[in-house]
Amino acid sequence: MYEFVHNAPVVKNDYTPEQIEEGIAKLANSAPLNTGYDEMAIASYAVFKKLKDEGVLNKAMRLQVSIPTPPNVITPFVQAVFQAKVEPIYQAALNRALRKMQDEIPHSELAIQIDLAVDTAFWEGFEWFKPWFGDGNLEKVRQYTVDYIIRMIGQVDEDVELGIHNCYGDMEHRHWKEPESLATVVERGLQIFEKSPHKINFFHAPVAKSALDHLDSYFAPLKDLVPALKKHNTELYLGVIHYNDMSATRKMIDAATTVLGDYPFGVATECGWGRTPPEQIEDIMKMSTEVSQPVM
Repeated sequence: MYEFVHNAPVVKNDYTPEQIEEGIAKLANSAPLNTGYDEMAIASYAVFKKLKDEGVLNKAMRLQVSIPTPPNVITPFVQAVFQAKVEPIYQAALNRALRKMQDEIPHSELAIQIDLAVDTAFWEGFEWFKPWFGDGNLEKVRQYTVDYIIRMIGQVDEDVELGIHNCYGDMEHRHWKEPESLATVVERGLQIFEKSPHKINFFHAPVAKSALDHLDSYFAPLKDLVPALKKHNTELYLGVIHYNDMSATRKMIDAATTVLGDYPFGVATECGWGRTPPEQIEDIMKMSTEVSQPVM
């Protein structure tokens, strides 16, 4: 483990083979690794249920639990020489967490979102984040990436809603790279749709403010995704809500509508709200309602 610095290359340290084996043995022989995702989800559901019972939240709403794939934890927080051996340990812990939350939370009230961020850097061969797999071959890296996403999807029960969040990072509200278009999101998404053992109920794509001067080309790849969305009856959500910039939001919506035609889409922020200042949340929600219609 080591300190991760935002918006900077991951620092690598040197270790002897003995130190590597000692570190892995210590981790393997310790108490089972606990990600904490299940505990937080179950605690959140108790609050969620209370608000539904009080009539604050619509009875049809689901609790969304957003969980990043293993590389999103392993890449920034585990030294490179340990990553390959830590992966199965962390994956097993994540599977246990997914199982427990699904055992404790009613499936009719649960949605699990898989977050893809570092995975996007892997897909594009971005130099800051080097995968421990693929031997430097980009196609092998991409295949491995799809495979572990599909394995994670396989841990979600059939009657639990499933979503995919595509991301270019949100460290200090900055991307590790400004996306030129949604080509990567669409290319990877098509492979996920093709191989997924579970219906993908919703699919989220980011819309960067840096794309404002070329929105037509930014959204153009979505044309290739629409047939898969229609086939799987998947809801599309675009990250067009940018705090305190309704003009940008409306331009993005207009451009997306031109590309998507009659295929409907929902609105969202570009990334999650985990690092959003609390005082901005109400305005973000107001913006969202101003440019959309209720669905329940």
